[in-house]
Amino acid sequence: MINPDENQQQQSQTPQPFQYKRFPAVPRKIKDINPEKDIRVRILGRIIDKYNGTIVVDDGLAKAEIIVEEKFDSVNTNDIVRIFCRVLPLETGYELRSEIIQDMKDMDMDLYKKIYG
Repeated sequence: MINPDENQQQQSQTPQPFQYKRFPAVPRKIKDINPEKDIRVRILGRIIDKYNGTIVVDDGLAKAEIIVEEKFDSVNTNDIVRIFCRVLPLETGYELRSEIIQDMKDMDMDLYKKIYG
């Protein structure tokens, strides 16, 4: 017969799997990004320029430069994209680093604006 105390000791000694939890990427307009509160954001906008590992996105209200670390040949200027970014606070302002770039060219923008405003 197994002693319940021994069973608890065996379970407590079993290493637990590493638990890593990411903060969710909250939808934001570029003008509403707050580097003191926002950790990860997602931005929907049109690419207006791309150069040297950076893309410039316009969401209709503001523009932002987003640093892209991997090759981004799959998106081009004038494409509509959703970008999941990490917000890095700086002394003056913030820096956005992309994590995921999602092509949204087939999305119904009228329906999106109706739902999200």
